[in-house]
Amino acid sequence: MSFAEVKKVNGSPALVIDGRAYPPMAMTTRFHKAEYIKRLGESGLEVFFLMTNTDWLRPGRDFVDESGIKQHEDSGMEAFVKNARTLLNEVPDAYIIVRIGLHPPVDWMEENKDELITYQDGSHEPAILASEVHRDEIPGMYSFASEKWREAAGKALKEFCDEVDSLPFADRVIGYFLAAGGTSEWYPVNVLCDRTKNKYGDFSPAFVKFYGEFLKKRYGSEEKLKKAWKREDASFDKPVIPNVQEQYFIFMEEGIMDAMKYYESADRIIGKNIDMDAEKAANLGVFLNMEDYRYVADFYDAFHEVTADAIIYFARLLKERYAGKIVGAFYGSYGCTDFFNSSTATSTLPILDCGYVDFLAAPGVYNNREPGGCVAQREMQDSFRLRGQMFVAEEDSRTHLEDSFYRDAMGLYDVRDSIVTLKRDFARVLCEDIYAWWFDQHAEGGRYQHEEIYKLFRRQEEIARFAYGLDRNKENEIALIYDQESCHTVSMYTNTLMLDYYRTSDLARIGAPVDYYFHNDCIRDDMPDYKLYVMMNVFRLTDEEREAIIRKARKNHAVVLWLYAPGFINPDAEAVMCNENIEQLTGFKTGRIDHTCSPRFKISRLDHPAVRYAVEDRRYGYIDRDVHSNVWLENVILPAYMNPGFYIDDPEAEILGTYCELGLPAYGLKEMDGWTSVYCAPQIMRSELLASLAEYAGCHLYNKDDDVLYANKNFVMVHASYKGKHTVYFKKECSPFEVYEKRYYGHNVTKLEVEMRMGDTLMFSLNGEC
Repeated sequence: MSFAEVKKVNGSPALVIDGRAYPPMAMTTRFHKAEYIKRLGESGLEVFFLMTNTDWLRPGRDFVDESGIKQHEDSGMEAFVKNARTLLNEVPDAYIIVRIGLHPPVDWMEENKDELITYQDGSHEPAILASEVHRDEIPGMYSFASEKWREAAGKALKEFCDEVDSLPFADRVIGYFLAAGGTSEWYPVNVLCDRTKNKYGDFSPAFVKFYGEFLKKRYGSEEKLKKAWKREDASFDKPVIPNVQEQYFIFMEEGIMDAMKYYESADRIIGKNIDMDAEKAANLGVFLNMEDYRYVADFYDAFHEVTADAIIYFARLLKERYAGKIVGAFYGSYGCTDFFNSSTATSTLPILDCGYVDFLAAPGVYNNREPGGCVAQREMQDSFRLRGQMFVAEEDSRTHLEDSFYRDAMGLYDVRDSIVTLKRDFARVLCEDIYAWWFDQHAEGGRYQHEEIYKLFRRQEEIARFAYGLDRNKENEIALIYDQESCHTVSMYTNTLMLDYYRTSDLARIGAPVDYYFHNDCIRDDMPDYKLYVMMNVFRLTDEEREAIIRKARKNHAVVLWLYAPGFINPDAEAVMCNENIEQLTGFKTGRIDHTCSPRFKISRLDHPAVRYAVEDRRYGYIDRDVHSNVWLENVILPAYMNPGFYIDDPEAEILGTYCELGLPAYGLKEMDGWTSVYCAPQIMRSELLASLAEYAGCHLYNKDDDVLYANKNFVMVHASYKGKHTVYFKKECSPFEVYEKRYYGHNVTKLEVEMRMGDTLMFSLNGEC
């Protein structure tokens, strides 16, 4: 049997099979076209994900179609064997990871409605549950907390493994990828809080039991639970499930946007006031009222953790059965997701720390994918690296071979457009040291069926093997720090703006590579030290977590940038939500505006080195780029606003920027004891301000042209955002070798100027020819 594992190779995690590292890329596709599979194999692709189901879900059946012709629907195992044989006939040395659906069959759901997501009136919501290899109309979504489902699906998984282990090609199967929920991505297809019908859940016995156990683990005793919730009826046996009104903060923007649509007449229409007050019973603007409604956040934390717990359950079954097979699943989406209903955001760390999962995966977000843009990822991948695990990107990168809708939506009109974007996306994988598979989900396959793409894949496999032979320890100077616990304390759109759209719009355009972590890692001794920390959404921090962050910053007198409301919520403080909590963390005295206001500000100290690349008269504090979906074809950025708004009210701070509307300090800098604190009171800092601050902190900028840039110590990739001259600044003298053209762009240079078209992608090796 082949032995597969995820282990460090030259300083960073890699897929290793029988002692040999297999760098990205892998492939997931349909297997109807044997010639297509053969060409992919000839392109150097060696690891393939095969999508199938258990026989429990798809037992196989004979039927007569509408034309009266007898047909046969394959069982899950029959489909797997057919696909595996097609693959191995065309690519004999291929390795297989089984992408296995764990869904229950419809008749099981009909017979076990207590195991489905249940609303307060005892009802369930019919829905369509689909993946690439199945589609069912279901009476309601099965609960991931259901022990009955877990046991039945676990039995079906064991039976599937028994059959696989008896196959003549069993040695080619190196792992399992667990699939459940909508599109295999572990989210429920029902809406948990349905405002239109005034229905809310989940009241299924399975989830209520899990929720109570979750609260017992979090609070220890019912006395502490009652104190935290300020409710005498709080209990572990019957935990409070928030109703629609108590979840108002999640959708708070709807009222603001409704008023903004009416603009001039808003204050003359009942209920439509643009400057609507922030405070209602269950919220303070976009924030959940954590003083009195903490149970709303606890409920959603539990709802996400139960999904993680289910993944761990199945992963444990496989890891206890096998040595030498890798196990993964979809989980951890901070982009292109519903941060509440989708249940796959806020329990990444429990999965990573459980000891049974080698990798988690997610597709890139579907915004701004066309040439000149970037495909932002959904996870904090360097938290994975610390633990010796892999984040795996599903690169469902479209090409010009799509139908006309996708060609236009993705801006992919010819093979050149496909090539430059495939180069860009591969460079992100390699420079950020993650793993990935190309994904062709078309029913007949063929997304990459082109001679130039086969040639590109072949070259990328050569580049990847070269890269994995080099020192892969990362030496980046900027860390972006995120918080799981804060997600369920702010509105859906605030999460989406700061964690999703911002990553699409600006973070790849700083001109320097960045690493992504959860703040929880700041306490770890093995987390590297950085010159600049950007605190993205750290709204909810305990006393211990605050101390860990500041202690980390003091280690090398780092610069720390705080966005919007850092530390505003402190569960350990007497006043759980207050401005003093922000001051205690950042050092800045702050004021608060408790109504809707504009976040736009201008730089008021253009002579200060911390804002050296700022543009005079440009308004900052919001996303001013065209962020748009390439799939749903809608405008995704709402008008810029804050509610509540924050401002600097500190005579000891250096004020660098002032609100345009309010005339109050919006951006400032303050020297602290052993570190530098920088506070941007709006939610967003544009790329050139981040670049300015990075250089002020001593970080190296490779590019100052607003291009998409990915880099590490071995490679620098530039993806041009416009037609014209572009400049690359290297850290030290080098001989940049363009890996696709296979030619040097100079020798012993520190600066390179090149003419590029919008979307052109150049990737330079800094370690010679490859």
